[in-house]
Amino acid sequence: MGPLSREAWAQRLGAFRASPSAFLAGAEGEDLGRDLLSDLRSEKLSEQTKVSLLTLSLEYSDKLWPDAPAAEAAATSLLDTLVLLTSKPSALRRLLLLAATTALVSGGALGPTSGASCRLLPLLLGLASGRDMGRSFGTTSEQRHLQATACECLGELERSLKAAFGEALFTAQDEVLLLRRLTLVAQHPALPTPTHLLYLHCLLSFPENCPLGPEGEEAAPLLLGPQLCRGLMPSLLHDPMVLLARLHLLCLLCADAEQEERGQVQSPQRYLQELLAGLQQRAALDDGPQALATLCFQASYLIASCLAGQPTVRTSLIHGLARLYRARPSLAPHFGDLLDQVSPELREPLRVVLHQEVVARPGKKQSLRWHLRMLAKVAEGGAQSATLSFLQAAAIHCADWGPQQALLRVCRALLRTGGGDGLADLLQVLARQLEDADGRDHARLYYILFSHLSSPKLGMALGPSLAAPALASSLVAENQGFASTLMVQETPAPIQLSVGPQKAKGPPLVLHLQVGALEVPVYSLELRFRVEGQLYEPLEAVHIPCLCPGRPTHRCLPLKPRCPVPTRLHVQALYTTSAGLTCHAHLPPLSVNFDDLFLPFPQLPKGSEQRFFDDLWNSCLPKGVESRLWCPLGPQGLDALVSRHLESFVMVARPPTTYLIAVRLPPDSMLLLRLETAQVDGVPVALRTDNWTVLPLAGDYLRGLAAR
Repeated sequence: MGPLSREAWAQRLGAFRASPSAFLAGAEGEDLGRDLLSDLRSEKLSEQTKVSLLTLSLEYSDKLWPDAPAAEAAATSLLDTLVLLTSKPSALRRLLLLAATTALVSGGALGPTSGASCRLLPLLLGLASGRDMGRSFGTTSEQRHLQATACECLGELERSLKAAFGEALFTAQDEVLLLRRLTLVAQHPALPTPTHLLYLHCLLSFPENCPLGPEGEEAAPLLLGPQLCRGLMPSLLHDPMVLLARLHLLCLLCADAEQEERGQVQSPQRYLQELLAGLQQRAALDDGPQALATLCFQASYLIASCLAGQPTVRTSLIHGLARLYRARPSLAPHFGDLLDQVSPELREPLRVVLHQEVVARPGKKQSLRWHLRMLAKVAEGGAQSATLSFLQAAAIHCADWGPQQALLRVCRALLRTGGGDGLADLLQVLARQLEDADGRDHARLYYILFSHLSSPKLGMALGPSLAAPALASSLVAENQGFASTLMVQETPAPIQLSVGPQKAKGPPLVLHLQVGALEVPVYSLELRFRVEGQLYEPLEAVHIPCLCPGRPTHRCLPLKPRCPVPTRLHVQALYTTSAGLTCHAHLPPLSVNFDDLFLPFPQLPKGSEQRFFDDLWNSCLPKGVESRLWCPLGPQGLDALVSRHLESFVMVARPPTTYLIAVRLPPDSMLLLRLETAQVDGVPVALRTDNWTVLPLAGDYLRGLAAR
């Protein structure tokens, strides 16, 4: 079959992008990658159509070439196509180079044993170093563009290449050259934002820009210095994503002790502090855009992740955030998220400063809900008296259910850390005076718990815990806290699920499952299945009352295909443990193969099989399709192959020469096979079906039988 037209490719690519997984699982999915590589060499397709094909390869490389053999074959084909291009300028060269690189990386094929990798590496090194690679790579101006592309690939791949080929792959001169070229192309003013971000990512991924030394030892200095990246400093005028990427580079400069320029106005650390102050000022604007506040906290987290160990930067960051909260308490949710993410060396001093900001100035009534939300996050620890004074003053303004619940959440946080005499008095007051009945009940419950439980037991009662210390009290269960018994907890899968041999006994179509417990018993197990795409009807759950280690059980899962194609089933397990906890876990996906869909025709009266098969054979045309193919036999021979794989579907058998095989495919298709006159290493097969979409699936199945 010749290459597809531009219109046919446009329709095919549109269907793929609409649902990649469903398309690849369908009849056309298997041929997509092969047709793409083949048609890239066709002279009938325009360059623009080929650009669209290569763009698809870049975006969905992991789906088109999912494993190392497929990635190796694809990269080899792409490099062959690159060599075959004429000397005239072409936009395809850069895309072919990127596509080959991406295929090797995403498929895990990059390495010294890969022929495509060994072909690609000298090509990238030659282009990046400026050496002329010959007429096959276009004009001088086009080679300059390819030198930038090669730097892009090598900057992204250097870590993987070093891991695959060894540290001696690049000389120090190579690394300096690559870094300088990447830095220059990243500063080009006409770069679109996605390309700019890619170049910045390459710089950040450069191994020598990520120095990792043993703890307590000095790391190697950065290759990227202030002079080299002077044009890459972040600015408040940049796009947010560009600003964050450039800020990451600036953090690397500040983290490198040898690059500090102490006493100079434009030192990297001084520039960083000025930029952070500008971000905080914009985020503090009343009624300012939410995006400015989000950007400020993203930058704060990035700085905290890179420079939390530097006291000067840490102190400046903490005080700046305190000023930001003072100016705009409505950002309390952002502060809570930041506290959850930063390292302990920054979290504790930031928590103390924010606590001081809250209790020192209750502020206006409209800010009270934000202060209470912030206080619930930072109230644990010391300064209990200041917190209680704030709560007593705030209780007067908490007339509605929402503020009362916020106030009680702060009380709960204090209870988890032991509380104090003042807390007991406050809870008694709240239990009598709160207007909402739910609030009074919560305050009364907290007071009872506080009065009867010791501090360790109180912490268990107010928060989920898997620990089970032997504490004496009859108010809570000895083995778990209140909350943990009510939560559905996610755990590693405690069971093993596999597909057993299929038994062709007729409808309904079922998948035979084998389920076993790994180490501990599992109770009230429910297996839930989800099918990729819309290829199958929704599947029912499978229930197993009890599952013990060493005693696997078998279950049947009814399948209802909307079309006869293979698929993957995503599986979730919901179960109860011996301790009475309800848990859920995700299991590895199950594959439904093409032959799992085979069903036999009903048993016929003796002597009528030949005529029935002939009637089926004739009914397939003209609406169906006929094909002929070669089925390898291997050492087992035709009789053994049929007996092992197709015996349930044989309608007429005249061993050792002729077999007539009829297979039903749900929901309403059929597959008919004539196997006659086997040769030494294979048998010719005549095939008919009334559904042309199953033809490639049947061909792959028959060609692979000998290897199963």
